[in-house]
Amino acid sequence: MVTSIALISGCEGDGDAQSENLTGVWISEGDHLSALQPSVIDSMKLVFYQTGEFKMYTYMKNVSPVIHEGIYVVTQPPGGLYEWLEMAYHDGRVEEGLFQYLPGEDVSMETDLVQTVPDLGHIPPDPERGTGSSSLGPANIQVYVKIEE
Repeated sequence: MVTSIALISGCEGDGDAQSENLTGVWISEGDHLSALQPSVIDSMKLVFYQTGEFKMYTYMKNVSPVIHEGIYVVTQPPGGLYEWLEMAYHDGRVEEGLFQYLPGEDVSMETDLVQTVPDLGHIPPDPERGTGSSSLGPANIQVYVKIEE
């Protein structure tokens, strides 16, 4: 875990132009939530900061939001349409996978992220095959809409 965080920290400032689009507040709710999310989850909010840090808020009925924090890195895998996102949580978990910005009136993105540390046996998506190609399949796709806060 320490190695992962050190690697991610070392990459924070690469100034990738695409990752600048990621900074801001993103909401996923209703049909946009992954089919694999527990039904008690109402919505999720991701906040990406230019410093390479993020906060994830998980909202459930009649419960205070669950908040997770960490650092993230965006890279461009070969092949083009997708970007690779690695999120290292302060509790030691790491999620990684693909995301892409979606066309439309709202600024939105589609993600296919799997936990890789600790290893749960899931295989991240293949950049050539796109979102929905992780070992969890298309049910793992989640859509976030960027909002102004």
